[in-house]
Amino acid sequence: MKFLFKWAFRLFVLLLLLLALLALSFDTLVTSLAESRLRKQTGLEVRLEKLELRPWSGRARVEQLVLYNPAEFGSGPMLNLAELHVEYDPALAKERKLHLKALRFNLAELHIVVGKTGESNLDGMRKLVEEIRRGNRASQTNAPVEFVGLDMLNLTLGKGTWTDLRHSSTPREFDLRIRNEVLQDMKDSKDVVAKLTPIMVRAGLAFFGVGQPAPSPASTNRPPALQANEAAVPKP
Repeated sequence: MKFLFKWAFRLFVLLLLLLALLALSFDTLVTSLAESRLRKQTGLEVRLEKLELRPWSGRARVEQLVLYNPAEFGSGPMLNLAELHVEYDPALAKERKLHLKALRFNLAELHIVVGKTGESNLDGMRKLVEEIRRGNRASQTNAPVEFVGLDMLNLTLGKGTWTDLRHSSTPREFDLRIRNEVLQDMKDSKDVVAKLTPIMVRAGLAFFGVGQPAPSPASTNRPPALQANEAAVPKP
C-alpha cells in the first residue's frame, strides 16, 4: 500500500510538471503569434516580451509591449506598455458581455514625434486604428461585445517624451506623475470617461509644460503575475 502511494504521488508531481511545461509552451507560442500579427496589422516594428491568456479563468496579461516609430519619425520606441493585466467574467464573455473585474494599466512611456511635414506619429496611428476598425466592422458577423462595467482600475502613466523634428531632434521628457491611481465601480463607458478625465487632464498638463523632468529608468525587476484571486491594488 505504501509502495502504491509513493508511485501515485510521483505520478501526480510528474503531471503537474508536464502541465507547467505545457503552459509555458502555450504562452511562448501565443506571444510569438500575437507579436507577428501586431507587426502585420500595424506595419510597425513590434516587441512583445510576454502574453498570458487564461480564458478558462478570465485572465489575460501583457508584459513589455513596445511599438516602434516608422523611419520618418526616428524609428525609436513610440509606446512602451510595461504591463496590462485584465481579469474579467468568463461566463458573461460567452454572452458577448465584457465585465472587467480588475484592470491594471502601466504605460512606461509615450513618445510623440512631430515630423518635418507637421504630421505626428499619433496621426498615423489614428488613421491605422480607423482602418482596422472599418475592416473589423466589415467582417463582423456576430453581435458586438457589450461593455457592462469595470470594478477596479489601477492606472500608472510614467514618462512622456516630445520631439519636434521641424526645429530640433532633441527630445523633451516629462514625468506624467500618475502612479497607481485607483478607480472603482464604473458601471458603463460614461462612468469610465467621467472618472478618467481628471487624471488625464493632470497627465496632459504634465506633458505640455507643467511636468517635471522624467525620473531615472526604474529597475527592470517586475513583480510576479497576479493570480486570479489576487487584488490588483498594491499593498500600502
